[in-house]
Amino acid sequence: MTTYLVGYSIIGFLILFIVFSILVKRKILFGNTPVMQRIFAHPLLHYSIRRLGSALISLLLTILVTFFLIRASQPADATCITKFSGPHITQELFDLQCNAWKDEMGLSGSLFEQMINFFYSILPFPKTLCRTSLDLNTMTFFVSDCRTFIIDFGKTSDLPGIADGTYVLDYMIPRMGTSFKIGIIAVVLQLALGYPLGVLMAKYKGGILDKIGLGYIISIDAIPGVAYYYIWMALLCGLCALPYAYNDGDFLSWLPAILTMGFTGMAGIAMWVRRFMVDEFNSDYVKFARAKGLSENRIMFTHILRNAIVPLVRSIPSAVIGALLGTYYLENMYSIDGIGAALITANDHHNAPLLQAIVIISAILSIISFLLGDIVTAMVDPRVSFSGDEV
Repeated sequence: MTTYLVGYSIIGFLILFIVFSILVKRKILFGNTPVMQRIFAHPLLHYSIRRLGSALISLLLTILVTFFLIRASQPADATCITKFSGPHITQELFDLQCNAWKDEMGLSGSLFEQMINFFYSILPFPKTLCRTSLDLNTMTFFVSDCRTFIIDFGKTSDLPGIADGTYVLDYMIPRMGTSFKIGIIAVVLQLALGYPLGVLMAKYKGGILDKIGLGYIISIDAIPGVAYYYIWMALLCGLCALPYAYNDGDFLSWLPAILTMGFTGMAGIAMWVRRFMVDEFNSDYVKFARAKGLSENRIMFTHILRNAIVPLVRSIPSAVIGALLGTYYLENMYSIDGIGAALITANDHHNAPLLQAIVIISAILSIISFLLGDIVTAMVDPRVSFSGDEV
């Protein structure tokens, strides 16, 4: 009961907050109260609300497309024949097993009923779910493992080493944690190496460091990504003798994936930092600062760098949130049991609930990262304005 109360309270509060903010913005409420207008009619807040509304429409379309594509490519009746038919299986037993499996997977009923049930499951409010199993000896069903979830992504089926009927969220959450551990360290490494490298390349444009950096960046663009990953694998695991396979208890086994992501991702950051800084060198405010007699280092770090990194700041939330989703190639290469590898597993074993869950979570995290990127950009760049009809 407490879970339901908390869940509904949070959802209700968010809805009331949005409605209240819109009413204050339109001056239906507190139209003559400056403090309330500053807080609840702030342009950035209403820009975020508008973006959230358009994002929800995009998310809805993503869910619908995913729902129909997966069911079109994986007919439930054909899967039942593959799973449950056999020389000693009677029609009655086949029907019982098939219907039970369809109920567990959310595939029973017409396509319209499946869609309604699917949207009901993923709506963010508490719901109690139970696992239903068929006792082949008594030919009766029994219920077990009842749990309360805010969002229900269904249950797994036919995944290696995982019992049928395991909740998708139970399967995904630890794997997202594994991907995030590797990904967030790689993001920190990318930022720690990419920003200073870009600054130095811009400062010493045309010098040896700039030429080496440009050569490295060009090589990454020229070589296909998968091939580049295998080059780093050969260097890190073959030449440096780091472990090929990931082991959660051995930090050295984390390093190949972290360094591969870090060294690859830092090139893009360095390229954009260099490009923006070089563009800023010819700006009027830089010429004015030089005319006032400011040193090149002060101009570089006080004025140019601050303006040059603004366009890149919006990418930081996306990089951090993206770490939750892992990388499909690297997790497969280094045997990391993360969310990227889970997508491949779900596709190989035709697990519709897991595929749907990964696609939906990816879409939600992408929407959140874009929204946070806009907010961070507005916070660090006073030139950005969200007034008017911008969306």
